[in-house]
Amino acid sequence: MNEIAAAPHRGSQFGNPRGLAGRLVGRLMARKNHYMNRLAVEQLAAPPDHRILEIGYGPGAAVELLARRVTDGLVAGIDVSPTMHAQASRRNRRSIDAGRVELRVGSADSLPFADASFDQVFEINCFHHWPDQAAALAEIRRVLRPAGLLLLCLRMKHDTRTRLVAPGHTPASVDRAEELLGQAGFAPVTREVFELERRVTCVRGRR
Repeated sequence: MNEIAAAPHRGSQFGNPRGLAGRLVGRLMARKNHYMNRLAVEQLAAPPDHRILEIGYGPGAAVELLARRVTDGLVAGIDVSPTMHAQASRRNRRSIDAGRVELRVGSADSLPFADASFDQVFEINCFHHWPDQAAALAEIRRVLRPAGLLLLCLRMKHDTRTRLVAPGHTPASVDRAEELLGQAGFAPVTREVFELERRVTCVRGRR
């Protein structure tokens, strides 16, 4: 099996927000993922002229933060949810109108972008929702420029000895993510752990 075991979540409101409940989920994600959004933007450290793609932009909060830095390039995004597309488009309307942000509806395993289109690609807390992670990683590598960066921000599970079980990655699933990046041709593949509101592991791979 090529995918990290999280398939039951793919059809959930967190994997594909829709309708009124999906709009509420989007607002929740914008609040709850704020520390991961900031971390991702800091880790990308993007120059103003870079072209960057977010996979699974959700309510568009990370796109908004990143667009403040990428003033002469492009911040693009792909998300399976039309509900999130509408919410993120409203949040980023000025940057979209200025041509600095481009948001589309679609899936990670079929990216509607040309080869070598982006300097960096990233995701925040949605890697486990991708239906075909191997195919998605191949697509990401295709749209990255030579030596381009892929950044996965993976929220870890709580320590069940002291807290209730909550969704998140385990050391084994992070190992599997690294293995999948290696199989897709990313090198080197590295990881770094951050102790924030929740533990976050950032996995990096170069095209």
